[in-house]
Amino acid sequence: MEKFLMCTPREPRLATCEHKARKSLKQTTIESLQGVVVVEDILRLKSIIDLEDQSSDNIISALTKLGEKMPSRQVLMSTKIGHSINKLRKHSDTEVAKLAKDTFRRWKTFFKEKRDKPKIEVRSDTQTEKLRNAGRKLIAQALGVAESDTLVENIEREAFHQHKRMINHSYRRTMRRLVFALKHQTDVRTNVLNRQLSVGDFVKTHKR
Repeated sequence: MEKFLMCTPREPRLATCEHKARKSLKQTTIESLQGVVVVEDILRLKSIIDLEDQSSDNIISALTKLGEKMPSRQVLMSTKIGHSINKLRKHSDTEVAKLAKDTFRRWKTFFKEKRDKPKIEVRSDTQTEKLRNAGRKLIAQALGVAESDTLVENIEREAFHQHKRMINHSYRRTMRRLVFALKHQTDVRTNVLNRQLSVGDFVKTHKR
């Protein structure tokens, strides 16, 4: 019977263990690192709550995410996010006002107890900011508003966020599609300007 049997080498146990180990590994994101503050996230959320005639649902969503963060004094001063949240304490929507008060009070208590520790701030490099500013200029022109308009900033930051804060081919294609839609599709431009179409949905629809 032995001549009908074929002996095959067994897979080393070590290789199997290594394979299982590789499968169990999970890549660490920069947001999950303790003590790291992604300034872009703070600025994106700020642009949402600063937008005039912003819906209460969008503000509440942004405030909830901000409440999960604990930026350093330096980040608060450089972004002026505290000022934006403080203004919402008198918002006509009671839920927005309460959430803004709770977030503001939580941050104030945190600093009062001197628990503020130096944090690593992650910001975009100069070249990235240059490219993003060029995109904002095109968006402003397509909308027919000033480059300083909060809506312009909100749209670009949302596009940057949905592309995982990367300036790549997909981000560029999306920006071109956004500009084209705002420039040549009157109904889309009107709905975006009137807040009938949320910035998040607008960007998601034209994302590539």
